[in-house]
Amino acid sequence: MFPELQKRLVRLYTLSTGMILTFILAVTFLFYLSSRQSRLEASFSDHIFTLTSKLQTDSTFIDSYLAQLEAKHNLIIYIEENDTPFFFPGAFKPRTDRRSLLHKAQEMACAEGIFPNSHPISSNLLQSSLLKIEGGHHDSYLGCVTVTNTSAGYKKLILLQDITANRMNLTWTAILYLLIDILGILLLFLTGRRFVGRSLRPLEEMYEKQQDFAASASHELRSPLAVIRTAADAAAASPAQQEKYLTVIRDECQRGNALVKNLLLLASAQQENWGVKKQLFELDEMLLHLMELYEPLCNAKNASLLLSLPEEPLPTVYADPELCLQIFTILLDNAIAYGLKDAGRIVLSAGRAQSLTTVCVTDFGPGISDEDKTLIFDPFYRQDKSRNAKAHFGLGLSIAARLAGLQDVSLNVRDTEGGGSTFEVVFNG
Repeated sequence: MFPELQKRLVRLYTLSTGMILTFILAVTFLFYLSSRQSRLEASFSDHIFTLTSKLQTDSTFIDSYLAQLEAKHNLIIYIEENDTPFFFPGAFKPRTDRRSLLHKAQEMACAEGIFPNSHPISSNLLQSSLLKIEGGHHDSYLGCVTVTNTSAGYKKLILLQDITANRMNLTWTAILYLLIDILGILLLFLTGRRFVGRSLRPLEEMYEKQQDFAASASHELRSPLAVIRTAADAAAASPAQQEKYLTVIRDECQRGNALVKNLLLLASAQQENWGVKKQLFELDEMLLHLMELYEPLCNAKNASLLLSLPEEPLPTVYADPELCLQIFTILLDNAIAYGLKDAGRIVLSAGRAQSLTTVCVTDFGPGISDEDKTLIFDPFYRQDKSRNAKAHFGLGLSIAARLAGLQDVSLNVRDTEGGGSTFEVVFNG
């Protein structure tokens, strides 16, 4: 499920961001194209203005000047006066025949009403628009035809400029922009795959935990149901022992009920549906109450429960007393179940350091390995891998950790000096 989701999200991310990148590059290229075309046309217009001014003021042109101008700016210059062409063979050699290009320019000017024998009537100047001429060898030109009045008649100027190199530059620039776009989309794909993969990792881990949780819950529920079914079949087959099997059925129903209750408790805590009611309360009184509740239970197991409090009364803490009592109950239940295997005592203690108030449940049992310390707060996790201990389901510590988190209380575990485990509940303020 997640690999396919990752592929779809990567495609969506790459497509959306790639379209944005392509749009930005396209707009940038069009702006560059427009700017370059404007500069080119402005430069060509300057040449037209310069030559037209000379036509109006100078009676003669020096061939060397025209040759230098053509060679430097890739121009084709044709001048005639009163139907007589200037004798100037030209210094720039275009790819297409010079006369053919001049003829095309004249034809395009004719389409605008500037005929070979046209003369300015209402003004001293008759000028075509900027002409775009295509040669016969994939070459391109800008052109203009100008006719100006003189004291002796008129002069005509046909000016062309080879812009083939400019078009090639634009083509290579377009290819460069395209390569940048492709490379950018590729980088977006790679970064998107990494980003989406890292973003989905917490969801994938949560999904895996939910799957493990469902599998573990099913495993735990299947056990009492199987016992109930077996006991019911045995009671039907042996009426004389029905009372015995009914007792087994009642015990397993009670066990299943406890499991369901814990599952509902954990689900409520995880969804933060628990109504947390913080208030100031006395820890001393709660710890004395716990002592009264659990001391008989420890004595029944030939063990002792010790309470260690500082000489001065503990300050009040701001938390939910009901949730705190639930946390301490879970920790004491675990200590009695697992911490009395190697030693016959449990210590319930409290202390104050700086602005922190700490309550500890200390046992001197087999302890918890460093590897297990990172896992004991996960639902259904137990050091007893065989899951033979029916009294516990591995939900207590996960519930305690969640209840502590709901009220901003810290729950930690560390090794007891000399062996065993110590669970610390730390209150701020």
